[in-house]
Amino acid sequence: MKAFLLFTLITVSAIWLSCGDAPSPTPPVTGGKEAPELSGFSPLSGKKGTVIKIQGKHFGSDASKVSLQINGLKATINAVTDTEITAVVPEKCGLAKLVLTVNSKEVTSAAAFRYLYTVTTSYFSGSGKGDDGKDGGYTDGTPQQSEFRTLYNIATDSKGVMFAADLGNCMVRRIETDGSTSTLAGAEQGGFKDGKGNQALMKFPIGIELAPDGSIYVADQENHAIRRVFSDGTLVTVAGEPDKPGTADGGLASAQFKRPYGVKLDKTGVLWICDTENGLIRKLADSQVTTFAGSTPGYADGKLREAKFYMPSYLNFDQNGNIFVADKHNHCIRKITQDGLVTTFSGTPTKSGYRDGEAGQAMFNQPCNIQIDKLGNLYVNDLWNHCIRLVYPDGYVATLAGKGGTGGYKEGPGENALFKHPQGCTLDKDGNLFVTDSANQRIRKLTIE
Repeated sequence: MKAFLLFTLITVSAIWLSCGDAPSPTPPVTGGKEAPELSGFSPLSGKKGTVIKIQGKHFGSDASKVSLQINGLKATINAVTDTEITAVVPEKCGLAKLVLTVNSKEVTSAAAFRYLYTVTTSYFSGSGKGDDGKDGGYTDGTPQQSEFRTLYNIATDSKGVMFAADLGNCMVRRIETDGSTSTLAGAEQGGFKDGKGNQALMKFPIGIELAPDGSIYVADQENHAIRRVFSDGTLVTVAGEPDKPGTADGGLASAQFKRPYGVKLDKTGVLWICDTENGLIRKLADSQVTTFAGSTPGYADGKLREAKFYMPSYLNFDQNGNIFVADKHNHCIRKITQDGLVTTFSGTPTKSGYRDGEAGQAMFNQPCNIQIDKLGNLYVNDLWNHCIRLVYPDGYVATLAGKGGTGGYKEGPGENALFKHPQGCTLDKDGNLFVTDSANQRIRKLTIE
């Protein structure tokens, strides 16, 4: 009897315990098998350190299963719920859509995020004056000793050494990574003569481009010629000659230019030339000069030879092989696509002014140089606005440094910095922008974040 009662008690207890509340199921931490959906994010733009919130569903709750990239750069994930993700945008990520991956499933945002770059301008080289205390001079030496006379274009080699066209001194100058200077070729009196060192004569060298072998192509403006300086300072004439400006295509001995300004090598070794006063884009390849785009000076979009430029001063290439031209006296940036169509990329054609904003509303006043980074951002010297502008891949313009329309000299962040006729610029391997601040007779360094 006792055994029966004990059995009954155990059975009842087991039944009673089995009727208790069952433990809640553990929620999925990876969003399950459903693909993530991204409905939106905010803010749409921001500076370094901006925290972005992404709305949607099926995100799960396991941050280790979530990644976010903008322009291929990885964001830092702060927190994840099934309907919201917070993350810190990657530094200098430019303009691009968000690419979100959850549990190996990828989704892309409809809108793009615009990174707002900030810049601090600092001194790099140049005394800022010459022997007359005003218009520049000529002295090699330490950064503070160095004197320039209206620096124009500048280029950087793989070691960070810069070479600049010192137009007023009729020289090519070398600037070390510490800002000290020396002269590679040219002499103050100027002229036209092949030779070595100070026996080599140029007249207003303005454009400059480094070749893979260490030699330097120079647009020798007043000599209407393309020259080449080798690493030992030897200068030779490639094409063109003084007193014979023109538009003739052909072999190196017969080709003509009229005050060429910018020169740029492409990946295949073709030298592209802004034949500025002729309003033409020329090519030098296989010892032949040909006209690629442009007709008579003016303004017109269209197919290559139907298009018109007015004092095109510099050109550069993006990662996709598109050509961007600083069309100086049309006050805009032009684009030449790979299929040979010339369009206006940014700025208000034929109208000078100063305005940031959307591509067709923005205004420049004689843009004269363009550098392009790997994300497709254009850094533009806006000569008569005395500032450095940033043009995003969609043509939107923002001022990076300088105060539009106000010339002067001052270091500092953003518009607190002042320039006077910034002519040339070059990006180093770390993404710093160096600017030839021509009327201030200095080289400035812009640290971009």
